[in-house]
Amino acid sequence: MIEVALSYKNREFFQFEDTFLAQIAENTKKLLYALLEDIYDLLAVEKGYFRINLDHHPKIEVEGFSNDLRHQIERTLRGEYDYDY
Repeated sequence: MIEVALSYKNREFFQFEDTFLAQIAENTKKLLYALLEDIYDLLAVEKGYFRINLDHHPKIEVEGFSNDLRHQIERTLRGEYDYDY
């Protein structure tokens, strides 16, 4: 299962009451799924989540996945597409 949390000014948002924030979250999930499409089967087996920081220095943090899968995710997000299936 994949979960996405948005973080802004040290606040995490899992449930998006605000329609604008919900729209950003939904678009972010779609883009993240598209980027990670090649390893989606591996992601679905493990439980982890992505924290996307929207502060002055945006970044994506990966938590809860195994080390090997986390390294694959990080390589994919950097644009390095050599997978270790």
